Amino acid sequence: MQTKTINDEGKMEEKKDWLILDLKTPVEYQGMKITQIDMTGLRDMTGRELNVIYDLYASQGGSGFALQESTLLFAQVVASRVCGYPLEAIMELKAKDSVYLKNRVYRFFFLSE
Repeated sequence: MQTKTINDEGKMEEKKDWLILDLKTPVEYQGMKITQIDMTGLRDMTGRELNVIYDLYASQGGSGFALQESTLLFAQVVASRVCGYPLEAIMELKAKDSVYLKNRVYRFFFLSE
């Protein structure tokens, strides 16, 4: 999603939504090519959907009850649910893209937009 703003010089400029991640290294998984992770669906997520994510996180071996939102596995489960990609595909992201994803999820839950 792009938003248009007026900069200090009075010119229109487009600003990309910070919840859209362009992958540094695209991922190929079962014939699909993933170049971007669109996490904007987080803004519409309900508590019920978040409970499903917590259950999936636990079923994938996630542990602990404090700050699970700061783990890579939690971010991968969230991305899978929000974007609709299989969890296995999200887990194929390169390390740098994975950390980028984790930081975006953490920022969404704990920092301001």
